[in-house]
Amino acid sequence: MDAVEQLESLIGELETALQKREGAGDAIDRTLASAPRQTAVRSLCDDEAVVRFRQELVDGLIRMDTAGRLLGAVRQIISVVLAGRA
Repeated sequence: MDAVEQLESLIGELETALQKREGAGDAIDRTLASAPRQTAVRSLCDDEAVVRFRQELVDGLIRMDTAGRLLGAVRQIISVVLAGRA
């Protein structure tokens, strides 16, 4: 075995050992091989408080102008928060 073959063999052995130690591959490979992530985020659309608010608004238990002002304020807050993430 000449020097080039020995060098290639040594490099191959080192890469194999490194992959075994690091869980095979680079960070992307490890992320792709890991268990899928789960989120605790849930939709507000069907949240009990939103459903109840919607129903009380429809039933006339909440004044339209009051609800409109509240929703406008919430919209402004959401716009500011989302703009900060961009």
